[in-house]
Amino acid sequence: MEHWTYINHKNIDRAKYNKALNDNLNQNTLYAQEFVWDALHPGWDLIVSGDYSLVVPIPHRRKWFCTTFRQPIFIRTIPLIGPFDSYTFEQIRAVLEANCALIHLNFSYDTYDKWSDTGSYQLLELKDGISSQRAEYATNAKRILKKHTDELVIENNSDAEAFILFFKQHVGFKYAKLTDLSYSRLKRLMNDAFKKGVGAISAVMYNGLPIAMAFFIDINGVRYYVKGASSEKAKDLGAMFHLIDHGIETAINKGLKKFDFVGSNADGVADFNKKFGAKDVSYGVFKSNELKWPISMFFSP
Repeated sequence: MEHWTYINHKNIDRAKYNKALNDNLNQNTLYAQEFVWDALHPGWDLIVSGDYSLVVPIPHRRKWFCTTFRQPIFIRTIPLIGPFDSYTFEQIRAVLEANCALIHLNFSYDTYDKWSDTGSYQLLELKDGISSQRAEYATNAKRILKKHTDELVIENNSDAEAFILFFKQHVGFKYAKLTDLSYSRLKRLMNDAFKKGVGAISAVMYNGLPIAMAFFIDINGVRYYVKGASSEKAKDLGAMFHLIDHGIETAINKGLKKFDFVGSNADGVADFNKKFGAKDVSYGVFKSNELKWPISMFFSP
């Protein structure tokens, strides 16, 4: 049995953490990056085995003298870094339950077989050229991409503030859980990604004004479509189809191997993503609530 150590944020050895990522490149995803955790859940902790041979970032929160482990907003899954299997995940589950009364975390699907729930996102395997990639698009997507090509102009920028204002204006009402703190953390993530040279904003311009915008991060051969928004005019013109197609073409030109749509469990969004040839990928949701009534009423795993 592995020996596990809970490491508080201030004691994390960043060099060893990054070495663990470099030693496990197939797990070196967006959600394993320390700059992502620093931006989206400052103060994150670790659970490690050995000399960082097995590593799990942990999002702890403390409210009303109660510690909880709940999935941070904008982070899809908790990375399991190292040679994990169902046996070692059982140990992690036991460590989590021993340290916290309320847990709601997402993990890769194949590490466990008794999930409380499951979720999904869409992933696109990229081909060598955009022509062969477009051949895999749905007929409806191909048809839309032939329209309004002279009216729509795609521009790139790194203005996080403008993106967030646009996002709030056009789709913010759909995300009731997004607070000012959530937006400030998203802005930090964007700016940190720009500084590292891995972030990009693309905007569809119509008559000199943006009608659709998307924020991407490119990590370890994968382009992640982190967030996007579009106006009503964009829907009329199919601007998001043009925007995503541009994002895919850019990824192929950069030699990236995958395009990760990040979401979604929503049928409408998932169907849109699949029009580009993306396939569903499942992840597991682990929930546990051992809080006593009435405290349990104020927390939902």
